Amino acid sequence: MQKITIKKGHNINISGIASREFSNAPAQKFVSISPQDFNYVKPKLLVKEGDQVTIGDALFFDKNNPDVKWPSIASGTISNIVYGERRAVLDIVIKIDHDKEKNIESSNQVNLSSKDDVKNLIQKNNLWPFITQRPFNKVVNPSDNPKCIVVSLADSSPLANDLSFSLSEKKDYIISALSNLRKLTDGQLYVAIRGDNFSFLSDYNFINLIQVEGPHPSGNVGVILNKVNPLNQNDIVWTVQGCHLPVLGKLFSKGILDFSLNICIGGPAVEPSYFKSRIGARFDLHKDSLLKENVRIITGNVLTGKQIDIDGFLGFYHSSFSVIEESFNRPFIGWLHPGGKTKYSVFNAYLGSNKKSFDFTTLQNGSNRAFVPVDAWERVFPMDIYINALARSVEANDIDEMEQLGIYECDEEDVALCSFVCPSKSDVGAIIRKGLDTIYLDK
Repeated sequence: MQKITIKKGHNINISGIASREFSNAPAQKFVSISPQDFNYVKPKLLVKEGDQVTIGDALFFDKNNPDVKWPSIASGTISNIVYGERRAVLDIVIKIDHDKEKNIESSNQVNLSSKDDVKNLIQKNNLWPFITQRPFNKVVNPSDNPKCIVVSLADSSPLANDLSFSLSEKKDYIISALSNLRKLTDGQLYVAIRGDNFSFLSDYNFINLIQVEGPHPSGNVGVILNKVNPLNQNDIVWTVQGCHLPVLGKLFSKGILDFSLNICIGGPAVEPSYFKSRIGARFDLHKDSLLKENVRIITGNVLTGKQIDIDGFLGFYHSSFSVIEESFNRPFIGWLHPGGKTKYSVFNAYLGSNKKSFDFTTLQNGSNRAFVPVDAWERVFPMDIYINALARSVEANDIDEMEQLGIYECDEEDVALCSFVCPSKSDVGAIIRKGLDTIYLDK
């Protein structure tokens, strides 16, 4: 087992971490899948409102890659298709028919002896969107040959779903998923864990197990790759969300599609808990757990998630909701405040401590301004990349310099902490995405 210790970074001590127990919740009536959750996809719909669908049926495909289709994550009726500007498809909402889903019978164990067998099963059930690639963090092209596959079971983001708890009953499916994913690459299958979690994986020699230690973003795929197998310009690496392993594992072992998902809800403005739910779940079933009136509901974590309304849905690659209070009350000359319980500082710029849990709100305590190079980003960014220089090359639209400075190894989540600590209030993740978009669309 390889060990990686990350020293740069910071664990944001936000209050509202869910305890390791499940709470009861009503059954979901609606789920949604949004093409907006997938980078560089041009969707072509295969369904319309009122259509009956069965779990796994193709809802749309990518015009740029027609072989990649997106599955219906429930059986039922297409209740609503939400369009945005220029008829862009924002959401496909499905009203669930639970009786129809109960009629799905178990099948015999699937025989997957080769790479082609695994690919054909994924293609048949429209599950390619569950596998993404680095660089660009986009859905894979099935014809590509990845140099390795990386799975992180060590999510270190604030209010993250504790996979060692939520996947504790999915051991067999995790092994099934990993054993068959290994067939999709001629390189290594890297699986990152934290501490003694998922220790049973050490019994399998087809897994290159990596034990990570240190603060966030130590559990990010980009950080792990940077330390064990850095990306070069023409390299492609595939990755799967840890929470999605049981979905693939159940298909590989039993031939059954099951999009159930154990999710967590946390944050200082909600009663935190874990729930047995499903991919694309709707938040409004949990509105009674809100502790404040004016809140921001986020699908995903507070650093890289997406704001939704109270009747919004869980993002495709997310397994948690985060809820914080909306706040616009900036204190007068707050920068002169001595500190204490009302101030949180990563670098101890105020009196007090960041070791105790803090009730974060949406208040930024400042406005956007020019870059201030005081090494704030570098102190929390653990990758071997000059992040300040990289951001400047993106703003200068210098593709050659971006590539030389290592933009292919980065993604928004890897630089999210830089945005959090930035004295200039710069959205570093948006800058990196702008650079990736520039390169991808230039090709």
